[in-house]
Amino acid sequence: MTEDIPLEIQPVLHEIGRGMELKKCRKCGCMKDALDGAALAFGSSEEPDIQALLPMMSAYQDRMEPPAYDCIGCKKCWGADAIKELSVRFPDIEPETCGSGCAPKAADMPVVRRNGMEQGAWPAYPGDYVVGAVNGSVAVCTLSSRDLAALVVDRGAPHVAIAGRCDTENIGVEKVVLNLLANPAIRSLILCGYEAEGHRTGDAFLNLKAQGVDANMRVLESASWRPVLKNLTLMDVARFREQIEVIDLVGVTDPDAIARAVREAAARASFPLPVYAASSLAFKRIKAKAPERLKLDTAGFFIVLPQPETGLILCEHYENNGRLAHVVEGRQAALIASTAVEHGLITRLDHAVYLGRELAKAEMSLKTGVLYEQDAALGVLPPVERAACANTETCLCH
Repeated sequence: MTEDIPLEIQPVLHEIGRGMELKKCRKCGCMKDALDGAALAFGSSEEPDIQALLPMMSAYQDRMEPPAYDCIGCKKCWGADAIKELSVRFPDIEPETCGSGCAPKAADMPVVRRNGMEQGAWPAYPGDYVVGAVNGSVAVCTLSSRDLAALVVDRGAPHVAIAGRCDTENIGVEKVVLNLLANPAIRSLILCGYEAEGHRTGDAFLNLKAQGVDANMRVLESASWRPVLKNLTLMDVARFREQIEVIDLVGVTDPDAIARAVREAAARASFPLPVYAASSLAFKRIKAKAPERLKLDTAGFFIVLPQPETGLILCEHYENNGRLAHVVEGRQAALIASTAVEHGLITRLDHAVYLGRELAKAEMSLKTGVLYEQDAALGVLPPVERAACANTETCLCH
């Protein structure tokens, strides 16, 4: 079978296969991330021999046990190494740090994604960023430019504490501000890269520094679309304006030019300010779980049928007695779903979520040629004993 697998994919399968032999890996978030990344990459590939690997990934996912830990810092992490190998072939798959024992250095990895959120961790809020020297005095916001962050950290070491994207002028700005305030060593924020179309996030940062906010927490004189910072306080804004020098390099994408600005900012940096207890986002953390019991939608159920020969998705709506009542057809999952809602064919939110998921899978199937089967992962047929039952939403045998 090995000779049928593309050479560039074989290292990925080697890492995953060896890891799946170990019980600790089958309970680890690192391996789960590797399997999820592989399934996404293989399903999105236009190459049939790579798409054919999806059932293998599904079989591995079925063997995974309930996660016992996100990462245990193994010296050799099969999951992390699989993701690194995967990123070589699929640029959209970006490696992550997984733990203190197996986390590569920023210079060795193109992108480091960290969720933070652990007690006492910094950065405290999740985002698409690379952490450099935590005691560095400079932060870099690459706006909507995805690939700049790791290059800036590499060239700007040891002065860059953090570099990453920020696409939106409200929630995105808020999280950047809170992460910067949580590190009093950071005294400069360099804005570079390209603005996200319509958002003008760089403009929001510049005017937040220069003008502040009004009583409604709207950034004064900003030309961005909706620069309202509802998750910050006036004290947070005052501290940001005191602590952070904002440097305007919007539109600059040359890593060497940005690195020069980093060094100049670091040379000007004042001593760290006293620690500031920034406001924290007030939210309730809810752990996802399966519903306690299935509740059928009184409006009926759906059968989703992608049609490769026409490029259409047929969404058949049946009454709960089995009578076909409507057929909604289209090419875009979002339009079909919104049409079903508009015509009152859905009365439950969980049913709407289910339909949206299935329609999105059907649209992806038409675009990639990957096999679609309702209620199964893309490219994976359900067990034979289920195949005779088409009504997968309501049949109690499921």
